[in-house]
Amino acid sequence: MFEICRSPLVLGFILALQVATGCATTLPPVIEYSPSFTYSYPTSEAKASDVTIAIVRPVAAGGFANASQMGTLYLQHATAFNSAMAAQFQELLSKKGFKQTGPFDDLNSMTFPDKKGADLALTAQVGITVAIPQEQIRHQDDLFGTRPGVLYSSSGPCTVSGYVSYVLLEPLSGEKLWVKKMDIPTTEVDCSAERGGPGLGTIIANDAAHALEQVFTVVMKKAWDYLSPEEVIMLKKQSQELRAKKVY
Repeated sequence: MFEICRSPLVLGFILALQVATGCATTLPPVIEYSPSFTYSYPTSEAKASDVTIAIVRPVAAGGFANASQMGTLYLQHATAFNSAMAAQFQELLSKKGFKQTGPFDDLNSMTFPDKKGADLALTAQVGITVAIPQEQIRHQDDLFGTRPGVLYSSSGPCTVSGYVSYVLLEPLSGEKLWVKKMDIPTTEVDCSAERGGPGLGTIIANDAAHALEQVFTVVMKKAWDYLSPEEVIMLKKQSQELRAKKVY
């Protein structure tokens, strides 16, 4: 027959064990960050010009490093980035004094009257690479249920680089009249993190989204700098000459 020891030391150890075990709780889920892709153009507006530009949604060009680790959340960010570019193009053209139509998904989605009614079409090819640090997994002793048995971590930056090509073309033929390529300055944010449970991938994707926000600002500012009303008026004349040759 065993006798239970009632000493204060043993009772204190049992109480501490019970408290520690009770403190082991499930981690809250990681909230997905929704990036804000916006850019504020200068307040001054150009004089209205007799040029109508059809906006065609930007298309992705190129791959993404370690994109599989970011999963659908990254794809959502990439889609939002391109959609926001189309929306910003609308504001940009308005500020520059141009008439506009669209945005259209692509040239094929434009009807013949849509194409004929537009002097030019504006689109962009987006080749952005997002490199993220590899996830590290470390197993550790589960001390009385007070810490997770598996620890997920990452160390290093998320890096965004690549290019964007802004394109003006003749809508009916699809012929490119003007291409301005911008190499994106390498942009980094710290993606070092540690989590005692699932969710690290979302944390990294959230951090990468902040880098994409910085890149978006640079991309739209460059679009503003490139799109000169004087040059666009000259391109309208080229578009008209091209149509005359092709008898549109």
